Formats: sequence, structure tokens, C-alpha cells
Amino acid sequence: MSIYYVIDGKPAAEASLTIDAVDAGLLYGFSLFETILVKGGRPDFLQLHLQRMSGSAAELGLFIPEGIDSLAVMCEEAVSKSGISEGVLRLAVTAGSSDDKPGRTILAIRAGVPYHAGQYEKGFFIMTADYPRNEKSPLVRHKTANYLENLIARKKAGARGFDECLFLNTQGNAAECSASNVFVVIENKLITPPVEAGLLPGIVRGLVIDKLAGPACRCIEADFNYADLLQAEECFITNSLMGIMPVVSIDRHRVGDGRTGKLTGTLMQKYHSCL
Repeated sequence: MSIYYVIDGKPAAEASLTIDAVDAGLLYGFSLFETILVKGGRPDFLQLHLQRMSGSAAELGLFIPEGIDSLAVMCEEAVSKSGISEGVLRLAVTAGSSDDKPGRTILAIRAGVPYHAGQYEKGFFIMTADYPRNEKSPLVRHKTANYLENLIARKKAGARGFDECLFLNTQGNAAECSASNVFVVIENKLITPPVEAGLLPGIVRGLVIDKLAGPACRCIEADFNYADLLQAEECFITNSLMGIMPVVSIDRHRVGDGRTGKLTGTLMQKYHSCL
């Protein structure tokens, strides 16, 4: 797979990619990243991604040398120069080293849409994780490179024949999936866990809450537990690459009638009109 790289604003060949051996991003996972859908030769919802990264950097004390405005220009130019019209942009900023060496800004753009039409038609089968999400962690609200817990859960899910893995928190309430946020429809109410449940506030999650749900079906941020989850009439998950994905089974329990729910389908149509 061809990948176009830009390091600190300069195009770089894959063979020449380097990182400081004492960069805290490498040693301790002290870095932030954003995964952004490229559609029509432009990075979708770029400003929302950069606002989230900027907020996390300020809270965690990670310095972004370029500044957000310059970073936006860098991303747009990189996508344009890559020649990739449909694909994925991964932006990462590392913390640098303790002796004041600055971190690196790494852009990687690859062609190809990560999800296909058949997956949306079939819907996702998800399982619950074997271990809880720590909702008290200072990292859970940030998209950092401390991602191994998520990768392990996702790998286990795939090995067991599932598409995604849902974390419950230490209180037994739904938190988030390994790479997505979760929504349910219970008694005709659209509900998603609050940030305090232990989750990354996703870009598409925010769009569903603030823009797509609308006054006719306002989205409620509220806790719900495993028993509630199994009683849901509809369920879907969201992230910036998949958009909105129907969930038709949880731990091999059918959701609703096992097909994309009515509200889920409506929100999917509204989301595509935003792209």
C-alpha cells in the first residue's frame, strides 16, 4: 500500500523515516494523533479534529510547534500533494525529549476507504471486553498513543468472529468501543454514554449529538448498563472513518430485529449529506 509521508512539514520517503530514540512519544506513548477521513481530496472535519488535538495538548502539556492554524494548512497541502482523493490521513504529534528536543509532527496519507458497503448492509457484530474501561483515567478522554488496551481488545474480538469490542466501565456501565463511540435506542430514546463514563469524545459522536439527531429525536447523554444494552431496540457505533455503523448483535444477542434500525438509517443518511 502506497503511503505519502510528511515529517515536520517536509515530504519524506518511507525508508528515511526517523524518530529520536529518547522521544517521549516513542518511550512512553506521550503523543497525540488524529485519524481523518479524506474524501474528494480534502480532509473531512479537519478543524474539529485539530480543535480536539489542541485541547488535549493544552491539558496534557504537549507542545505543538506548528500551531493549529499552520497544522491545518500542512494537512491540506499534504493531502493535495499526495494525489489521494479517497483515503485516510493520520496526524501524529510527539512530545519530544526531556532535554528540550522538540517532538515530531508526522502525517501519513494512504489511499483506500477502510469500510465497504457490505459492512453497512450487514451491520456489525460486537462483543463486550474481558476487562473494564477505567473511567477515572486522565488519558481516557484524549487520543494518545497509549492505545495497546484498545488494540488487544479489538484483536480478541476479531479472533472470536466479532467486528468490534465494547468496554464497560468499572461501574458496569457502557463506555466506548475499542475504536468507536456507541449509541442505543431504548424506549424510543437515543442515548449515548456521557464523557464521564470513560470515553474519547469522538468527532462523529459530537455531530450526532449536536447536529444530526435534531429536535425530533434529541440525543441524551446518560449512563446505561449491560442489561439496558441487551434491551436496546437499535444500536450503532461511530468514528471518523466509518461514520455511522449499525450494530445488529451484541455478544451474539440480536439487537431489535437484527437489521439496521429506522432511526439509525435516518442518521446514516443525514451524516452522508454532511460529507
